[in-house]
Amino acid sequence: MVSPYENLGDERFWRTGVAKENPRKVKNIHRPRWAISDTDTIVTMGSCFAQHIATVLRERGLNVPFFDTTENIKSQTYSANYGNIYTVSQALQLIEEVSGKRPVMEEYWPLKDGYVDAVRPNVFEQPVKSRDELSGLRRKHLAAVRSAINELDILVFTLGLTEAWILKNSGRTLPVAPGVVAGDFDPALHTFHNFTHDEILSDLNALCNEIKSLRGGKEFKLILTVSPVPLTATYEDQHVLKSTTYSKAVLRVVAEEFVRSNTFADYFPSFELVNNPAAKGTYFEANMRSVRPEAVDVVMLHFLNAYLPDTKDSKRESTVDSAGKVRSMDADCEEEMIEGYEAEKNINAFARDDLTVMFGDSHLTAAYHNMSERSEASTYAFAPVRLLANNPFQEIATHGFRTFIFKKEHSNFRDFFVQDPQDLAIVGMGFFGDNIIRAHGDMRPEVEQRAREELTPKLPHVTEVTQELVRFYALKLQNQMNLAGRLEKLTSYKRLFWIVSPDMPENSGRFRLGDAFVDGGFYNTHKTAYKIAFDMWADKLERTKFILHPWDQLCADNGFTKDDYFTGNPGNIHCTSSYFDAALDELLRLQQM
Repeated sequence: MVSPYENLGDERFWRTGVAKENPRKVKNIHRPRWAISDTDTIVTMGSCFAQHIATVLRERGLNVPFFDTTENIKSQTYSANYGNIYTVSQALQLIEEVSGKRPVMEEYWPLKDGYVDAVRPNVFEQPVKSRDELSGLRRKHLAAVRSAINELDILVFTLGLTEAWILKNSGRTLPVAPGVVAGDFDPALHTFHNFTHDEILSDLNALCNEIKSLRGGKEFKLILTVSPVPLTATYEDQHVLKSTTYSKAVLRVVAEEFVRSNTFADYFPSFELVNNPAAKGTYFEANMRSVRPEAVDVVMLHFLNAYLPDTKDSKRESTVDSAGKVRSMDADCEEEMIEGYEAEKNINAFARDDLTVMFGDSHLTAAYHNMSERSEASTYAFAPVRLLANNPFQEIATHGFRTFIFKKEHSNFRDFFVQDPQDLAIVGMGFFGDNIIRAHGDMRPEVEQRAREELTPKLPHVTEVTQELVRFYALKLQNQMNLAGRLEKLTSYKRLFWIVSPDMPENSGRFRLGDAFVDGGFYNTHKTAYKIAFDMWADKLERTKFILHPWDQLCADNGFTKDDYFTGNPGNIHCTSSYFDAALDELLRLQQM
């Protein structure tokens, strides 16, 4: 007998695709229609699960800008301050407001100390004092959404619910029922509606058409997901489990039908990954509703491996270690950075009109220690990217590198906005040093139970600078140089300085790359080729002054930093603060010119 199922892949059978498969690494769960590039502008929207997606994408360094105002806002997880958008109807009506096809929403609910916006009642940290102020904020918000729509390359939209409450007078769909966050329920003013499959599919088609129209017909890509989070409650006269099943089933079918009919859209199976029976319910908290960090990690590992194909699954580092603690994908250690800063030294400078902002990656820690001992320290404010909730590089067009918001766990740092931008000094962030090595693959932190050969990509043993090697580094430098170009065009700082990263210490180089590579002097060849490629790109910039470290003084003959400037464990790539003496001297000299 011949069966049509005989030669199908393992993923096509429940036994091999689910029952015997590792739920953290489900092979072939998704075959994306296209890839995401580092330069794609990603906008996120949808239910609460979309917040996790936006956060992780930003942490991975993808371009997920924040377009809206930051004042009095609880969080900036979405691309603008629309808060959770649970239904497609809600999203469609927002875009219709932006385009002018729908009157601007003017429904504001009173609270004890002010008012909140009925269509985004949980956005503000504190109630807004007056209706007029809320109206002004709403118009600014719509302008921000317009900017987001115009700039996006990829929209990630998470479908959340089918149940909703609607204002009878305007037909506007609300995110929550009146009386839950604010306002009072009145059956004469508010009505319940459970959207059907046909209604949602129609709204989704209309939403995409409105977005294209706003963009002047310019195409975009859409990634649809379905939230795995069950309903908190149902207004239908039935068990909440039945309502949850109905809601998710309808949304999943809508997503499938839409994607099958539209090649610009793709469906990513976050719902399936979290609800995978092989996980045995371990992806949910004790309330059986909230999604655990491990589940978000699983979803995003699959997402990144699918849409960023240059990074293989075996090289993709988890965001959660064996103890469940969220960690960085980079070799930078956030915990060490936190201990390395004294927040109070970062507070007194913000009111100055001669302020220099120093922004950077983990190499900024050593530069900070060096500068904090100098007399000029009071004129500097420090913004380590790893401690920030926002990434100014991803918000250049909106905030001009002037808004710095620290994560809630770093509340001893004061958020600041640069009123009168004078000098911006960037430390590290993708030029020279360990970035020469990163051009060849991922750098991983030294942790227990990880083999040394897994820590660092292998670099070819080359003794001659060839055109091929120069072209390789020129290609790797392109995205970072494009960011530098945007920085020049979109910021109002009078002067821009960029202190490049240190070379890896020799001790660390031997541990990570081996004695043969270090003693062969091969790193010098790579560094020379990188410098040629760097100069080709840097000549195109007009306002940025790059500050290179005096390698003849700081580096051994093999090109690595002398061990005089090494500190920490063998795998540590960072240098001591004294390494930055010459670079900071040069910065101060240039600032006095």
